[in-house]
Amino acid sequence: MNDVIIYGILNVTPDSFSDGGKFFDPSVACEHALAMKADGADVIDIGGMSTRPGFEDVPEEEEIRRVVPVIKAIKEKDPSCVISVDTFRAGTAEASLKAGADIINDITGLMGDPDMGKVITKYKAKAVLMRDGFGDLDEGWEVMLQRTVDAAKTAGIDDSLIVLDPGVGFTKTREQDLELINAIPDMKAKWGYPIFLGVSRKRVTADFYKGDTKADERLGASLALALYGVEKGATEIRVHDVKDTYAAVKAWERMHG
Repeated sequence: MNDVIIYGILNVTPDSFSDGGKFFDPSVACEHALAMKADGADVIDIGGMSTRPGFEDVPEEEEIRRVVPVIKAIKEKDPSCVISVDTFRAGTAEASLKAGADIINDITGLMGDPDMGKVITKYKAKAVLMRDGFGDLDEGWEVMLQRTVDAAKTAGIDDSLIVLDPGVGFTKTREQDLELINAIPDMKAKWGYPIFLGVSRKRVTADFYKGDTKADERLGASLALALYGVEKGATEIRVHDVKDTYAAVKAWERMHG
């Protein structure tokens, strides 16, 4: 099996569902990024705008203003740090890649901005592409992911740089979220691309607790679902709790030989 790639979440926003406002200052964000890398993160995934369901839009200029200084600060401290930027805007993507980012993580699957595919191709960046995040949820993941794959091919993104995200958390029900994780083997069989999974602290994890929980109290369920996704074939996971996830993945890998 391939080693699991861990993306450490770094939200430089005032309103993200779990940690909004904690890392809004670029120096604090940089410090947290390097701490996550030391704890086992392979990639730092920076978001300048909350993309939780029902998120509040911010101007592209503001998104760039939040993200680019953090990228530069991290790269100045540690040029080897691999950086992903969570955005669906081509302008933010281009500014981020110019500043030193390596990966674009687009929750709209290239449907949010008609120029996104061109920017990714121009910079030969790795692309994590969720199923069409602006599509009709009743279409099903096969139709929505196929639309994203077709757009990536049309844009000329190299096959070796494409990773697919089934979009857990961007569904109507929690059962649909679990169905997406169970469908990972079918996604790999259909398209052959690596699968990226983001379940950390999401609403689906709250279903497994007896009482109400805050987002940062859902580590147990987050780890369980992430490891189940790895068992199903996901090779890239996006998490808040890097240290514990790293340990859980390494234990899982060792027990599976």
